[in-house]
Amino acid sequence: MNATATLPQPAAASRTGSLRVLVVDDESTMQLLASTIIKRLGYEADSASSGEEAVELYRKAHAEGAPYHAVVMDLALPGGISGLEATLAIKQIDGDAKVIVSSGYLEQNARNAALEHGFAGLLPKPYTTDRLASELRWVLKAGE
Repeated sequence: MNATATLPQPAAASRTGSLRVLVVDDESTMQLLASTIIKRLGYEADSASSGEEAVELYRKAHAEGAPYHAVVMDLALPGGISGLEATLAIKQIDGDAKVIVSSGYLEQNARNAALEHGFAGLLPKPYTTDRLASELRWVLKAGE
C-alpha cells in the first residue's frame, strides 16, 4: 500500500484534529503505515504494540477526558493478551468504544461475526488507504 496516495477528504468534524484513533499492531511497519494514513485523514493517531499497552493507553486517555474515538485492533497479537481480550478490556472501560478488528485471517463475510463480538467494524489485511479511510468514516459516523 502506498501511504502517499491521494487520500479522500476527511469529514468536516475531523478537520479540527480532535478525533483520536489508536492503532494496535505488533508489527511496527503496520503501526507506522496506519498511523500515517490516519494522520493524513486529519485525525490524531497513537499506536500500541500489545494488547496490554492498548488497554493502558485507552484507560489513561479515557480517564484524562481525551478518549479515543476509534481503535484499529489487530487480532493476532503474540504473547500477552489477544486483540479480542484487549477489546473486551477496552469495552469494560468504555462500553461505547468503537473497535475495528484488523487481521489477515478474516473471512470475507466475517462482518456479522465481528459485530457479534463487539467490534464496530472490520478491516481485513492487507488493506488499502481507501479501505482504512472508508471503515474509519463508517465507524465514526455510526456513533453520531
